[in-house]
Amino acid sequence: MRVLMVVAALVLGSMGATKADTVDYLDLPLVNGNGEQRGGVHPDLPSDRAALEQALTGYRARGIAPTRFKALLWHYWIVRAAEDAGVNLSEWDPQRTADSNRAVIFAVYDFYAKLYLTHPDTLRWMGFANIGAPAFAAGMLDLGTVPELRWFSSMLMSMQKHIFMDLGAMHAAYLHGGIEAVQEMRDAGVIDPDTTAAWADPAQAVLEFSSREQNLVIADQFDRMRSRLLPPGEMVTYAITVAGPMPVPGGKTPARYRPLFGGPLPAFNYADRVARWDFLSNDTVPAYERLSADAVRRIVQRPFADRVADYRARVRLLDLVLPFRSNSGVR
Repeated sequence: MRVLMVVAALVLGSMGATKADTVDYLDLPLVNGNGEQRGGVHPDLPSDRAALEQALTGYRARGIAPTRFKALLWHYWIVRAAEDAGVNLSEWDPQRTADSNRAVIFAVYDFYAKLYLTHPDTLRWMGFANIGAPAFAAGMLDLGTVPELRWFSSMLMSMQKHIFMDLGAMHAAYLHGGIEAVQEMRDAGVIDPDTTAAWADPAQAVLEFSSREQNLVIADQFDRMRSRLLPPGEMVTYAITVAGPMPVPGGKTPARYRPLFGGPLPAFNYADRVARWDFLSNDTVPAYERLSADAVRRIVQRPFADRVADYRARVRLLDLVLPFRSNSGVR
């Protein structure tokens, strides 16, 4: 009997010690890889960092290929980034109203500002992302106030979350695990070799990370916005192009970059990925790169809520109307 009790104790102890290892996180599909739903990349993945770390340690010790725990690894760094930003990932849901998500929207961009201010030489993209964000956030809030346009507001919020899950997680990996952690993300297939290589040259990182953001991360979501039928996405996304100024000092608005017949309207739709990248890569990113570190610091240190307020539609209505009045001869 005593032998049986000892064996039972050993078995129970072993079960407790390997409890995390009995949960299979291998080969999970990225069911929420685009960030459009609540939580992380897969609903079965826990939000507890210790549990995630234990599972990762076990898989690494067993020599399992990183591609098999891609979802787990990516989710882990998203959780770390969310912790750093003060965001509850398990409750982050772009399908909620923009007003309900206001605190999350602002916290993410405040997090980008904090990272730039503490690492201005190495995390230059974070400054760029923060400076360009007020108009984007204002669009989420403005579209969210009109019932038939709330789907577009949710898509913009999904884009914000998708970018955070991708580039925010990658930055968290670099900060907490160094280039080796970024390389593991590459080996798992979370990011590509060009993105990984950009970490070696901060001067190239802004353009490379912006290209990844626009041409890979959110490109399909912009396409879906534009192709929406009711209400017509072509009209809504073009209106965003007209209304959305470029907050980078020295950068042009879409209408000034490529005017339609020399008038106050842009000759392209910002939702068009080729036209968007032409605009950003040839005007917006260079304008940011021309700014001094002091200039960037002054901008990102200004409260984000105040900068968003400057780009709300009700505040900018006169700015949007004046070009049309001027071109029609009305004074």
